Amino acid sequence: MAWVKSESNIKPDVGRVILADCPEWSGMEYQVCMWNGRTFTYEEQPNEDFHEYVDSWSIFLEADY
Repeated sequence: MAWVKSESNIKPDVGRVILADCPEWSGMEYQVCMWNGRTFTYEEQPNEDFHEYVDSWSIFLEADY
């Protein structure tokens, strides 16, 4: 899996499901989320702070079947 630092200028496509590395946010250290064009977000997030905790992100690669 290739990880991109969240502060880089490279961002995923809007609405693309991604995996975020966010060790300070989640006990599992990862969260499935998406980029809305301004911030990383997910539907069930308890507040607006999630974006600040994303250290890096990666795109899920779809397997060919």
